[in-house]
Amino acid sequence: MADMIFELTGEHFRRRYLLYVVELSHGDDKYFYVGQTGDRKFQTARPAFPRLAAHFGDQARSTQNQIYQYVARDILGFSNQVGFNDKSKQAVEDYLVGSNVRMYVYFVGLFDSTIKLEEHAENRRKVEELEKHVIDTFHRNGKRLMNKKRALSSIDCPYPEILKLVARDLELHI
Repeated sequence: MADMIFELTGEHFRRRYLLYVVELSHGDDKYFYVGQTGDRKFQTARPAFPRLAAHFGDQARSTQNQIYQYVARDILGFSNQVGFNDKSKQAVEDYLVGSNVRMYVYFVGLFDSTIKLEEHAENRRKVEELEKHVIDTFHRNGKRLMNKKRALSSIDCPYPEILKLVARDLELHI
C-alpha cells in the first residue's frame, strides 16, 4: 500500500478566476494567506492546486512562494539575506511537518483561452478588488495574515456574495 495518496479531481486543474484563502495551523497558531488568480503578465488564470503548490516552493528568488517565505522569515526568524540554505529549508520543513494546511477556494469565473485582453484585465481587476476586501476583513478581525501588503479598496466589493461566504466559512465579521 502507498504511504500517501493524493486524490485530486479534474476541477483542481481547471483554469478559473479564483479567490482563495490558505489556512496554516501549527499547534494553537493559525495564519492565513489570501490570494487570487488572474495573471497580470500573462493572459491566464491558474488552477487552484498548482497555485497552492507554488506557495510552498523553496526557491529563494520565487515571487510565488509567499507562504514558504513567511514561515522562514516571519515565524522562524531567518533573514531575507540568508536565502533558503539547508538549515532554513530543514527548519521550514520541520515546521510544516507539524502543521496542517487547508485551502478554501471560491470560484469567481471560468477562464476562457479565447478571451480578449481587455476582458481578462477587467476580470482580473474585479478579482483583485475582492481580494483587497477579504484581506481588509481579515485585518479588521485581528487575524494573522501572511500577505506582505495590505491594500485597502476604495470601491465597493464587486462580489459581495463571495465575501459573505468567506466570512461565514472562516468565522469573520464583515
